[in-house]
Amino acid sequence: MANWKWPSVKDKLEAIGYLAVPGVINAIEATVPKGKAEQFREEYKYRYSDEYPYEADKYGKQFRIYLNDTEGCPDFLRKYIDGTYGNRINNTQFIDELVKEYGFKFKKGAQDSKRIRDLVAKKFERSEFDYFDKGFYSYRNFVQDIERLVKTEKKLPCPNVLKYKEKTISRKTERKVDSGDDKSSGFTPNQMLRLGWVGEEYIFYLLRIKDETTLNALGISLDANYEVHWFNQGFQNAGEEVVFSDIKNYVLDYEIVKRWTDKSVGKGCDILVTLENGKFIFIEVKTSKRSYPYFNMTSVEMQEMEKQRNHYVLIRINNIERLLRGKSPEIIVISDPYEKLFHPRQMKEATFVIGREIK
Repeated sequence: MANWKWPSVKDKLEAIGYLAVPGVINAIEATVPKGKAEQFREEYKYRYSDEYPYEADKYGKQFRIYLNDTEGCPDFLRKYIDGTYGNRINNTQFIDELVKEYGFKFKKGAQDSKRIRDLVAKKFERSEFDYFDKGFYSYRNFVQDIERLVKTEKKLPCPNVLKYKEKTISRKTERKVDSGDDKSSGFTPNQMLRLGWVGEEYIFYLLRIKDETTLNALGISLDANYEVHWFNQGFQNAGEEVVFSDIKNYVLDYEIVKRWTDKSVGKGCDILVTLENGKFIFIEVKTSKRSYPYFNMTSVEMQEMEKQRNHYVLIRINNIERLLRGKSPEIIVISDPYEKLFHPRQMKEATFVIGREIK
């Protein structure tokens, strides 16, 4: 692929900042023609890990970036992402520049964000470096902006309620690049938690104002009286700290030190609605910035889901980012999700616990 024509240096720096976010890049891969491996090792000395380069019957070198996450991807870069083999960037020239000039490495797993940031800061003036930060802090800024909106806005757009439709998992084998760690999102754990709280607060808001479409989807009549207990109301006291640690080959890795309290833990749901007739609706909320088909469930949530059955509702919020533009997100309301979701054709993967007895 020919090199891209960037609209401006600022657009390029925003893209580099986004790619430097811990968790965004899954792997930067290098493939060279057979017999060219030593030439690659000399040209990119100290800029690759042991598994690279791959050798193949090719005319020239090919570099690829595989992304774990594209949620915060700048618009210019997004249009060049190849979805055929996962979220992949194919531009060899751009990747060559990232490695040689900005501290990226051919490797699986997290890049050295601190080194990348330091190199960019040395090369550009503060006014230009601000655009690197725009990309680098895109996840943080998004969470702060939408959190502030949902907390302070008195009249939020009501949602588009979509009908649930079963979507089965394809049996087709897909290419998967294993990063060797679980840092598979540009959102930090704390940001994911806070984004989840935003979704919960939005549903809490819809229940408080008695939004007709939401109540219809939940099977609650518009004139019904009910009480709403949101377990995390008033308890969103979350903090985080990114700690960089020195690991082998002088590459900095990172970890997130969690500092938060989630008051829904152990409850099996996020919101409890008590109707005037004494009946309950247990609501679990799962939220995505855009539209994403997958979500995770805890064991406690699944057990409560099985126990409550027809009294349990899962609300999936997609495209919650639309609220920032004054537009409606989408919600899918799934009653008795244990019946609808808990079979292999609906599961992407699962983790099981097996006990054992010593004889």
